[in-house]
Amino acid sequence: MKTGQITQTYKISRDTLRFYIKKGLLMPTIQEGHYRWSEQDCQELENILQLRELGLSIKAIQRMKEVHDTMCGTREQWIENRQVLQKEVAERRKMIEQLEAQIHNMNGLIEQLDEKLAGLENETR
Repeated sequence: MKTGQITQTYKISRDTLRFYIKKGLLMPTIQEGHYRWSEQDCQELENILQLRELGLSIKAIQRMKEVHDTMCGTREQWIENRQVLQKEVAERRKMIEQLEAQIHNMNGLIEQLDEKLAGLENETR
């Protein structure tokens, strides 16, 4: 397949494909200056897109690919993948905590504004 077909089939941009190639996640062959995408390349792209849809970071996907390429189907691969996923979950929990703190702070500002507005309304009566 050609790159244009890949972008249409998977509804992703050329920049996204270049990014995945640069990060070592995809390695299509180059013929006459153009990428050629094999069935294997397409399968790897589908795997990447599924992992991204789950919310995994590029760093996590890189590690999972590295482990897959070196320890495919082994207990070590499953243990390492589990650790990668646990780290991703921990990072998301930290993000949630940060967002909750931001929401709390914003709600405090809203309360302050409500008090100021209420004070203005009382003055105008």
